[in-house]
Amino acid sequence: DIQSSAIRMDKSLAYVVARTAGTDTPAFSVLDGADMTVPNELVYPVFVKPARSGSSFGVTRVDRANELDAAISAAREYDGKVLIEQATFGSEVGCAVLGKGSDLFVGEVDQTTLLHGIFRIHQEAEPEQGSENAVVTVPADLPAEKREEIRATAKTIYMTLGCEGLARVDMFLQEDGRIVLNEVNTLPGFTSYSRYPRMMAAAGLGRSELIDRLISSAMGP
Repeated sequence: DIQSSAIRMDKSLAYVVARTAGTDTPAFSVLDGADMTVPNELVYPVFVKPARSGSSFGVTRVDRANELDAAISAAREYDGKVLIEQATFGSEVGCAVLGKGSDLFVGEVDQTTLLHGIFRIHQEAEPEQGSENAVVTVPADLPAEKREEIRATAKTIYMTLGCEGLARVDMFLQEDGRIVLNEVNTLPGFTSYSRYPRMMAAAGLGRSELIDRLISSAMGP
């Protein structure tokens, strides 16, 4: 769906819309155009990122104020609109969603454990030997009731943003049990080792049936 893809592509808009449904998001502020007015109330660490980009391109973790200008410049190489986002600590979890309206199939929850750094694009492609920085577990190593809560939250976010077809909803599970939106990807990786089909397979929807459902959804009323 074009509208939902446009909203979710701009992380600041996605956060604003998701909050209308009661979904937790990180605290954030936006710098647009040439604006360099940084909020005084920033609590470090923060992540500085292009508001409309993906795959961790242009993303920098900032631990002190004197690192901020360089991080903003790096983000502006990808987008004139920059998001300064309060760092959210917790387990990185995701959920695959398929369908439209109330006819949704929600996949299993996965869990990403970072070995170092931040999640990089090569995790969705064949990585170079020794370059992997994350381990993805499907289903997530969490109690069944917490996985169900994450699935319900992903479904709510998907519907709130008006998604149709498919999307992968990425979230943080904080130590206090709160589920916080990270981002929504309406064109997730679809290789045999990508997260989206793996989450669907873990919920009983194999690759062939998944593709059949996507085609039927696109052609249907």
